[in-house]
Amino acid sequence: MTSDSARRTHRQRQAEETKDRVVAAARTLMARNGWAGTTVDAIAAEAGVAPQTIYAAFGNKRALLEGMRGAMLRDSQIPELMARAAAEPEASRRLEFWAKLIRQQMETSFDVISIHRQAAASDPRVAGDYRKVLDGRAELFAAFVHELHGDLAPGVSESAATDLLWCFSNEEIYRELVEERGWSADRYERWLGATLVAQLITAPSVA
Repeated sequence: MTSDSARRTHRQRQAEETKDRVVAAARTLMARNGWAGTTVDAIAAEAGVAPQTIYAAFGNKRALLEGMRGAMLRDSQIPELMARAAAEPEASRRLEFWAKLIRQQMETSFDVISIHRQAAASDPRVAGDYRKVLDGRAELFAAFVHELHGDLAPGVSESAATDLLWCFSNEEIYRELVEERGWSADRYERWLGATLVAQLITAPSVA
């Protein structure tokens, strides 16, 4: 590796580390002070960088949400858990993996989901971005349910099963049970898995 290449690699690594630090600072402040109550200047102070650095790296505060979502996907290991769920041949086990996936997402990323929803309520441009996120989520849910179509309970259509999966995977249910009612994350995961099995598929004992 030439010295120029080494310097470029070092600069790239430094730039990525700076972006990660800015995203972490934005996440901390927005979770505490809200979307509207967090300024770029405050984020810069928290991250130990100049405001111009944030504008150069992200362009605006709205773009920080994409950085948070990227960190959320990385930290929650959602793609890996999704692959494990999709590879599971037994429907009930597949839904249990789904419950684990949602539990993992909420434990690592509940604050990001809340920040994004809050921002969407106050900024029309963010609302458009958020709508795309929700539409993508809906497609993912529908695809997951489609793979279960042969195991769905009598009278439960793919559309209805997708709606139920969406409902029970909502972050507000996690907040109410774990943060408000004091459930452990393990209890939440067990409940979610059992509920999805009961609501979506034909239980072996019934069959």
